[in-house]
Amino acid sequence: MNALRIVGLWLSTAWRAAPWMTAGMCTCVVLSSTLPAVSLLGISHAILAYSTRHSILPGIALAAAALLLGAVADEVTWPLGDTVEDLVSRHVHDDLLRLTAEIPSIAHHEDPALADRIAMIEADVNALVGGPRLLETLGSVASTVTVVGLLASVRPELCVLLLVALLPAAVEVRGANKHNEVLLDNERYRRLTQQSVDVLTDPRQGLEVRCFGLGGPLLAVCRAAMRQRSRPQIAVTRHFAGYAAACWVVFGAAYALAVWWVVDGLQSGSSSVGDVSLLLLIGAQVISAGKAVTANARMVVDQMQVFSRYHWLREYSAQRRWRDGTRTPPAVLRDGIHLRDVSFTYPVGLSDTSRRPALHSIDLHLPAGATVAFVGANGAGKSTLVKLLARLYDPTEGNVLVDGVPLTEFDPTRWRARISAGFQDYATFEFLAVDSIGVGNLAHRTDRARVASAAVDGQAQPVVASLPAGLDTQLGATFEGGVGLSGGQWQRLALARAFMRDRPLLMLLDEPTAALDPAAEQSLYEQYAATARDLAATTGAVTVLVSHRFSTVRMADLIVVVENGRITEVGSHDELMHAGGHYARLFDLQARAYRH
Repeated sequence: MNALRIVGLWLSTAWRAAPWMTAGMCTCVVLSSTLPAVSLLGISHAILAYSTRHSILPGIALAAAALLLGAVADEVTWPLGDTVEDLVSRHVHDDLLRLTAEIPSIAHHEDPALADRIAMIEADVNALVGGPRLLETLGSVASTVTVVGLLASVRPELCVLLLVALLPAAVEVRGANKHNEVLLDNERYRRLTQQSVDVLTDPRQGLEVRCFGLGGPLLAVCRAAMRQRSRPQIAVTRHFAGYAAACWVVFGAAYALAVWWVVDGLQSGSSSVGDVSLLLLIGAQVISAGKAVTANARMVVDQMQVFSRYHWLREYSAQRRWRDGTRTPPAVLRDGIHLRDVSFTYPVGLSDTSRRPALHSIDLHLPAGATVAFVGANGAGKSTLVKLLARLYDPTEGNVLVDGVPLTEFDPTRWRARISAGFQDYATFEFLAVDSIGVGNLAHRTDRARVASAAVDGQAQPVVASLPAGLDTQLGATFEGGVGLSGGQWQRLALARAFMRDRPLLMLLDEPTAALDPAAEQSLYEQYAATARDLAATTGAVTVLVSHRFSTVRMADLIVVVENGRITEVGSHDELMHAGGHYARLFDLQARAYRH
């Protein structure tokens, strides 16, 4: 049943993109594939008519008409196919973007096996775009049926010739399946190669690549990965190429035997001159039909694999759209956000590795209007808490409640529209500067006054002022006239994006100033503190801060210490210092380091 759905997706992709052109292409493909064989039938009739002193005109007319119509159909097929491919290209690219964009979770980015599958789909895009060419399979089938009919018209037993010619197709199918298995098993090597190439060609990586002499080692990694990936593919190709060659030798012997048999029948009268001429003429057609079926068999297997991954993405996206959430978030937070007995384990995806819980039985209340800081060692679970609050994942156990309503009941898009966020792993949008900031609130992306205000609030105004065309400057040194930015400058633009949101209910700041110097960080957190106070008064917004710098953490109303996926301490800075626990020890340790 799953295979039928995949075939349906394969056959319907071109039809959904360009229905009438696809129908025309199918017609032309069938005609251009069958009419050459029909022309041979006309020639055979003409030869027979000549040998029996009848008129050869009907046979010649049939051959000429078939050749002319076939040539016209063949000429139309290719430009029509190119047009259909262009339309399908837009359809497939839009669909892949839609499918990935509609997945609210980020599991497909964080699980290696899922990442391999997504990477293969990205690599498959050209094959998906080339889907209309698969309609030529219809031509192969039609040509094969025509050849069978012609062989049967001589002697039904000669149809065995086509079966022998199809033996290589069976070899190709087995070889294609094995080849695809090898590709999937070694996808990590292709990703490693691509990542190494990206590092070598990315201008932002160039400084460290040259300073540390990484060019040679990275090239060595590329070569080793390519060898590891290609070695099993070459072995599979050699193995099945030998079998295919042996099959064609068998066909040559069978065809020679068939010709001898039909020629021998001339003496007994069981064969005619027309039969002999048709068999001699159709030999090339039998080989062509066998090769076409062989080539299409391999193509069908490959495309079934490609479209099975496309089908998987459609199913994966459909299963993770969180259709259960339809409610609109409240205009104002009254009670706040409550994590009630929350545990979370990252999904295994397609991998077989054991799962280790990232959070254990978290029970935490984030009061409306409060600024809350998460502190702890790397890997303690701080960023995982942020992901749950943004609903990039749902808890494995327990609930996240917003004013008493489970977060899963809210539409995830509407919930995220009420979130403002700044992250350590910020995006570098190489757009115009106005758009790089403006995308923080798409509804107001073109509102230059709001963009300018966000740049001031995010302390990105010095960056904008340094650009040759201000907000209208193209960012990214790889673009003609584009300007490259430093890490700190990119981060300031990312922080400005966070200030584009109006009336958020939740502000998430996950190490958003890692690329800034301490003075700039302190200044920015003071700006965040002022914004948090304003939001607390208007929407009851909760501000969540993740930072390793305790000088900024102490400004929070509530400090949450996270260790090994559990909450071990909760309180204000003064309360936690008085308690003399883990937080107090870390604060004193960091304070002494700064004094020295």
